[in-house]
Amino acid sequence: MKPLLFNICLLITVCFNTSLLAQELVAEKGSFGVDTKNKIIVWHITDLDAIKTANKNGNTIKFNKNYKLKETTIQSLSYKNSSVVSNEENYKLYITKLPLVHLTVDTSKMSNVFKLPFYFTFFNDKNYIKSTGGVRYRGNLSLSFPKKSFDLEFWKDSITRVQKDIKFANLRSDDDWILDGLFNEPLRLRSFVATNLWNEIHKPYYLKKEPKAKSTFRVKFVELFQNNTYYGIYQLSESVDRKQLKLKKKEKNIIKGELFKANSYKGGPDFTKSPEKYDDKTIFWNGWATRYPSDINEFSWKNLAEFSNLVVHGSDEDFVKNIENKFQLSNAIDYYLFVNLLKTTDNLGKNYYLGKYDKNEPYFFIPWDLDGSFGVVIDGLTTLETDGVLQNGLLKRLIETNPNGYKEKVKKRWTELRAKEFSNEALFSNINKIYNRFTDEKIYEREQLVWKNKLNETSNEDHYKFLEKWLTERLIYLDNQFNKL
Repeated sequence: MKPLLFNICLLITVCFNTSLLAQELVAEKGSFGVDTKNKIIVWHITDLDAIKTANKNGNTIKFNKNYKLKETTIQSLSYKNSSVVSNEENYKLYITKLPLVHLTVDTSKMSNVFKLPFYFTFFNDKNYIKSTGGVRYRGNLSLSFPKKSFDLEFWKDSITRVQKDIKFANLRSDDDWILDGLFNEPLRLRSFVATNLWNEIHKPYYLKKEPKAKSTFRVKFVELFQNNTYYGIYQLSESVDRKQLKLKKKEKNIIKGELFKANSYKGGPDFTKSPEKYDDKTIFWNGWATRYPSDINEFSWKNLAEFSNLVVHGSDEDFVKNIENKFQLSNAIDYYLFVNLLKTTDNLGKNYYLGKYDKNEPYFFIPWDLDGSFGVVIDGLTTLETDGVLQNGLLKRLIETNPNGYKEKVKKRWTELRAKEFSNEALFSNINKIYNRFTDEKIYEREQLVWKNKLNETSNEDHYKFLEKWLTERLIYLDNQFNKL
């Protein structure tokens, strides 16, 4: 072949191959999920404009295979609209800014008792995390839901099962995590809003001593694929433990920090019963479960039993005289107002933790499991009933005995919160931010493609209007109640 002809052919070949390459966009490993059952692809992209700039004329995207955009190009990709792509069959392609999680596990052997080995990936803004670990179902009533929630524990490997800490975005570094399916809450936002609200209004009283202490867990929305099937929106949650709260560790035989979970309705967590006897060899007592110290033969119920006895059986005189040494009253006030704002009926005799920072320090409340709130009860049913003041034995007695002007402090704190974090404007701003995003970015749309149930037979708009009406009326009722104190 003559040199000139050879060069021309070479130039044509290079240009042709370059053109082909420019039309194929390759998705990063871990950034997407392909659901062959529901014909859905979800692809995490943080900067969609950069993708469009680099692929101006392309119409093919490589996920597990090459998929061609039908009747459109990469330039038309949007967070606010789905696209149709094809590889023999048509799929709906959604672009998401939410982190993408994959769980791979043998679900035929899954239970809420033992953790099975699983493989896990997490992708967020080019941060790609891979790990093995153990997973089990979590919850009580939620075990009956088709969309399961999960307890995760990360391991260095599946043989030794040595625990491994993983850090997700702005959350902590730890080996224990929760993925909450939020199935009983139609708008999938109540728990998230409530959890962030508590973190906003309440800080640990010992924060100067422990600057990294948190007042409860923190949360982040993700989208989940389980065994390559799209499972929708999940709430990734930290755990409540000694590490999160920065409680003082036990020193030799001296118990310093304490942590108990309100585990069941047996009279202890709602402060209506306080038996004299307890057994330091068992993890359970009077509806409580000890969480720290938690090693065998380290359980100690003495302090909690004495406190419970003061609340349940102590005279008014003893209660007023000693309660401020036994319980952190600014925490009691915030928790009282918080659970009443949300009307979380399941968070006064269960679904909370009781902590103690150090020896001879007072106890305090830590909220937990906040999905049954804002007019939704724990089983997922909605109720427009907005009246009634929630309390348990402790909170009721504080109001009745009024130690050191407690009622006036409650009233003052309510007024402060209503001017800021509990104002209609602030509350609806937090709710609307999520609701509008989930609507505009078609997150609700793809969630409801895979989860059809009694909760989403009603439109999202109707669910939102219910929440709006419920919260507005609840605030009017509580303003009247607390201003009368």
